[in-house]
Amino acid sequence: MPVLSTPSELADRLLGERIVVLARELDDDAAAETSARLLLLAAEDARRDITLHVLSPGGSPVAALALHDTIRGLGTDVATVAAGSLAGPVPFVVASGTPGKRLARPHAAFRPTDDGPVRGSHPGDVRVRADHLAARRAEIAALTEAYCGAALPESVRDRWVSATEAVTLGIVDRNG
Repeated sequence: MPVLSTPSELADRLLGERIVVLARELDDDAAAETSARLLLLAAEDARRDITLHVLSPGGSPVAALALHDTIRGLGTDVATVAAGSLAGPVPFVVASGTPGKRLARPHAAFRPTDDGPVRGSHPGDVRVRADHLAARRAEIAALTEAYCGAALPESVRDRWVSATEAVTLGIVDRNG
C-alpha cells in the first residue's frame, strides 16, 4: 500500500471507501466541506452507506444545523462514529445519523453544552447574533429530543458523558 503524504491524499483515499472525517472545530467552512463530501458520495451511489467519523471538539450551532440538514436530506444512510471529546452542538450531529447506525468509540466523551462565543463588532450585532443562536440552539434541542427519544437531562450540560452513557441517553445506538 502506498504511503499517503498529504492530508488531501488521505481524504481522497477515505472518500473512495465512503468515509468522511470531521476532525476540527465545526464552523461554516468545516460544515460546507463535510457536506460537499457527503453530497458527492450520495450522488455517486445513493444505495451504499456513508460513514461520518466525528472528532470535533465543538463549534457553531448554525454550522451543526447545516450539516444535519445535509445528513438527513441525502436519501442514503449515514453511519456516524463518535471519537474523542465532542462538545457543544457536535453530539447533535452524531445523533443525526441513521438510527441503528450511530456508534461511539469506547473513549468518546460528550458534552452537549449551549455555551459558546457570540461574536460581533457592535452591541446591536451581538444581540442579533445571540438571538439567532438561541433560536438555533432551541431547534437543536428539539431535534435532539426527537432523535434520542427524550430530552437530554440538564445535568449532562455540566459534565462529560461517557460513550456508555451516550447509548443510555440515545445519542448513539451502541459503543465499541
